[in-house]
Order: sequence, then structure tokens, then C-alpha cells
Amino acid sequence: MLAQQLANGLVLGGIYALSALGFTLIFGAARVVNFAYGELLMLGAFFTFTIMSYLDVPFFAALPFAMAGIALVSVIMFYTTLKPLMQGSFTSLQGELQIILATLGLLYVFREAAIITWGTAPRQMSAGITGIVEVGDVVMTNHRLAVLGITALLVVGLYLLLYKTKIGKALRAIAQNRHGAEAIGLNVDRIVAVAFAISGAMACAAGALLGTLYAVEPSMGGSPLIKAFIIVIFGGLGSVPGAVAGGLAIGLFENLTGAYISFAFKDVFTFFLLIAILLVRPSGLFGRVH
Repeated sequence: MLAQQLANGLVLGGIYALSALGFTLIFGAARVVNFAYGELLMLGAFFTFTIMSYLDVPFFAALPFAMAGIALVSVIMFYTTLKPLMQGSFTSLQGELQIILATLGLLYVFREAAIITWGTAPRQMSAGITGIVEVGDVVMTNHRLAVLGITALLVVGLYLLLYKTKIGKALRAIAQNRHGAEAIGLNVDRIVAVAFAISGAMACAAGALLGTLYAVEPSMGGSPLIKAFIIVIFGGLGSVPGAVAGGLAIGLFENLTGAYISFAFKDVFTFFLLIAILLVRPSGLFGRVH
């Protein structure tokens, strides 16, 4: 029983980590709390579903095209809406509030656009993976194992991008000191746009994987947004390792409290855990202490 719950929690935590990575990446590079992030996740699921339906291709063939599409949407969102407001956000509370209100506005724009385009009825999307694996008392579907494997591949890919490439070094430089990065000649706006593209692609992958496990619908972005927000605060705002560790920890904690204490109150226990961590370490597990 315990091993089964740990295995289920690991899969759930992997999806949580994937959902939070794009969210924390944008905050680290641009200091933007993107409340439209959950809707990018939802649009990613619908883009994948639409490509599968109209081109009659399997899930894994449609996913890369959908990720490219949401990456483009995210970059357009940055250049047309957020970039004009971002200069003020670094120097004043008013600027930061403008950014928050803009992303909240985009949240409703994306959701209403999805309702107009696809309607409100939930859609079923299959990853085309069947069968189960049994190891002792633990039973896991191949589908969930594939989700966990894809999540691990994307996390490793993001790590290699951030720590083994020039664009990754530039992103980390901007995260540490934006004005210093500008002073040494980095094109900050272009690099932040790359961060938005990566964030959009990660949101799409998370949304599409969630869509295969549950259903694709316009309201599906709300819960992942809240979970991503909790995870990045738990792990430390702007910290990629914190998002991964936070996602796995929250997934395991939710599954165990839901199984052994109360399924109805598992979200409440998660908030208690978040409050306890913040009381001990206000910057989060991996956040920088100022």
C-alpha cells in the first residue's frame, strides 16, 4: 500500500514539477509572476488535441508541433503586452501591479478564446499507451510510466539548456543581475523572449500530459496554476532545482495525506506544509536568502 502510494505520488509530483518549471523560469529571468501560465497549459492541451484530430496523427507526433505553437503564443504575449510594462516593473510597485493585472487579464482572454473556439465540453485525448507493469505489490500503468519518463527527459533537457549552453548562461546572468547583464552587452529583451518561449513549451507539455490523464477542457488551467504557484514558493521563487524538488515533495505529500488521513483535505494539508516551510525558511527550500 505504501509503495503504491509512493509510486502514484512520484508520477503526480513529476507533473507538478513540469508545471512549475516554466512558471519559475519566467520569474527567474524576468521577475514576472505570470498568472496566465495556467491558460497556456490549457491551450497546450487543446493545441495537441486539435493537431491529433485534424491531421490524424498520434499524440507523440502532435506534441512537438503544439509545443512550438504555445512557445510562439508565449513570445507574442511577451512582446505585445508584457514587455512595454516591464521597464516600470523593475523600479516601482505600480509597475509590478501593472504586470500582475496584465497577466490576470490575459488569463481571461485565453480562457474565453478557448471557450469560443472549442466549447465547454470536456474532450478525451489518448496517448495511445496501454498495459500495466507489476513490481511486487506496486501496479503502474504504462501510460503513467511514460508520463514520468517524458517529464524526466524534459527536466534533464532544461537543465542541460540552462547549465551547458550560452543561452542558459545568459539567462542565469540576467536572473542574478539584469543591469549587470545589460552592461556587458547582452540583449536582455531577446533572452527574456527565449525564456518565455521555453516556458510556453514546458506549459504545453504539462497541459498535454495532464489532458491524457484526465480531460481537456477550458477550465483545466486553474488548479495547475495554483499548484505551480505553491511549488515555486515552496522550492524558492526563480529556482529550477527548487521547482523540481518542490513538485516531487508536494506530489508525494498530497498522495500520502490523501491516502492515510483525508482525501478531501489533502490540499489543506499542502497549505499547512507550505506555511510550516515558510516559517522556518521564508525564501523557500532553494531560494536565495537576502
